[in-house]
Amino acid sequence: MLGAAVTGTAPLTVTAPSMVRDKLRGLSARELVDALARSRPTGELDDPTCAVKMALRQLARRYQRLDKEIKDAEKRSGRWSPGPPRGWSPCPASAPRPPNSY
Repeated sequence: MLGAAVTGTAPLTVTAPSMVRDKLRGLSARELVDALARSRPTGELDDPTCAVKMALRQLARRYQRLDKEIKDAEKRSGRWSPGPPRGWSPCPASAPRPPNSY
């Protein structure tokens, strides 16, 4: 999931004004998301620097919310199942039947 957050921010960081890019260069994926989520952009949205900073902050915060939601779901379920339970069939007609039930 972290990769998706970084992928989402990549186009914005590449096209961002140099003062934004320079501050983010060299950060790991986790550091990038954390730094962007903590940022507090100020100014007007018609300023490209401010608009990019606000968009990056929103993406980072969205990532953090989704990451927390996934972790909470994993805790509740114990672990993610790799597939359907044994004996489960999506079609009742093809479900296993006991002998002599035909």
